[in-house]
Amino acid sequence: MPPPIDFVIGFIAISYFLVIAAATKQHFRPGKYPAGMYVISALSLIGIITFMTYAFVRGFAYAAVPLILMLVAFVLFFWAILHSKKTELPLAFDEGAHVSGIITSGPWAYVRHPFYVSYTLFWSGCAIATMSQASALVSATLIVIYIYSAMKEEKTLRTGPHGDTYLTYRSSTGFCLPNFWSRN
Repeated sequence: MPPPIDFVIGFIAISYFLVIAAATKQHFRPGKYPAGMYVISALSLIGIITFMTYAFVRGFAYAAVPLILMLVAFVLFFWAILHSKKTELPLAFDEGAHVSGIITSGPWAYVRHPFYVSYTLFWSGCAIATMSQASALVSATLIVIYIYSAMKEEKTLRTGPHGDTYLTYRSSTGFCLPNFWSRN
């Protein structure tokens, strides 16, 4: 039987997963579910099932680092929700996305893709906790998908009606890590 900390981490992980699922329906712009989101959803489901098997049956290889990563992911996600609740954000791979403005407050003052950073921290924590090939593969695949989606979103922002504002903002913030050396 896994130690109690594994159960705690398991409950934190399933809570995060459910919050993300709810946000997909409630926080992001409603509309047609993009094909890329089906891929993300399927991989996420495989990832969370694998993770829960380790949390509640097999036990984790490591607990401290994954716990920290997941808590930071949770805080970053809610911080991003707080600063984007008045903006209709599209889901990943939403080809018909219309941007109403550029968010530059909260976590966006430091990174351009705080939601993707949050997801990356979470799935990295899952892979480290289980040290399983399945978790590592799901995590790596999702991270590649998030980077690809972020790059597509950036292209849309650069060429859209707020392109100049976006380019100025982009010069002072990091893609997924803070860009402290170019900040004013």
